Amino acid sequence: MSGQVVVAVDAVSRSEIERILGATNWVRLRNDRWVTVYETESEESARITVAELRTAHHAAVAGPPDASRAVSWNKWNSPVPVGENAEVCFPWVSSDAEIVIEIDPGLGFGRGDHPSTRLLLNELASRISGGESVLDVGCGSGILAIAAVRFGASRAQGIDVNEGGLLAAKANARRNRVDENTSFSATHLKEIPGQFDVVLANIHDEILRELSDELVARLAPEGWLGLSGVSPGQISRLSSSFPQVEFEDVKEMQDWNALIGRVSIE
Repeated sequence: MSGQVVVAVDAVSRSEIERILGATNWVRLRNDRWVTVYETESEESARITVAELRTAHHAAVAGPPDASRAVSWNKWNSPVPVGENAEVCFPWVSSDAEIVIEIDPGLGFGRGDHPSTRLLLNELASRISGGESVLDVGCGSGILAIAAVRFGASRAQGIDVNEGGLLAAKANARRNRVDENTSFSATHLKEIPGQFDVVLANIHDEILRELSDELVARLAPEGWLGLSGVSPGQISRLSSSFPQVEFEDVKEMQDWNALIGRVSIE
């Protein structure tokens, strides 16, 4: 059975892809983003080609080899709505949203569709007013930090222990042209200097509780804290680990929850 290689490019990488795979017809998705499909003799050859392209840092994915699998492929690759005027999507996916955030997770976690991520994305979309500083703890593919800057934050810093995720985050920042306003590293939270207007953490509740004091210490006096990746049964124990923070009503999506709060001023 034949295979497909779907490739997304910008003006710079377009000629490089044609040098590797040959001339082709491109479809323009949006400003400086084109996509094409190369046919291969087998699914295995498509997977090999995609792996080679991704090793060279190109945005590529194996397409659906037949119509029976096209429905699930298209569903998996559909954009994720955020707020009222934004969508998160893979580089090779079309979107008509006012703000398009392109994310290729690579070896990192986070393409924008998980409820715990969407909860914080929606909060960023509604709360960022412009000029904020943002810290994302456990940044994965960089989606929250990148989205924050796209929504108007002046700078965002992400930290993670996953090297593959950090590589993906840096590549995604360049892809969204916010690399000058973002930084990603394996720096430990306690070694991060200064305070931030927004502190985010979408990680396991046990780690959130372990980091509670350090997370609050990084939060500016008038800033807000966003915690996600929490199940309903974990809310009470998690909120009690942050006695300094006054949380709003729990945010819910499917079986996941998020807590948004500010430091109490007595």
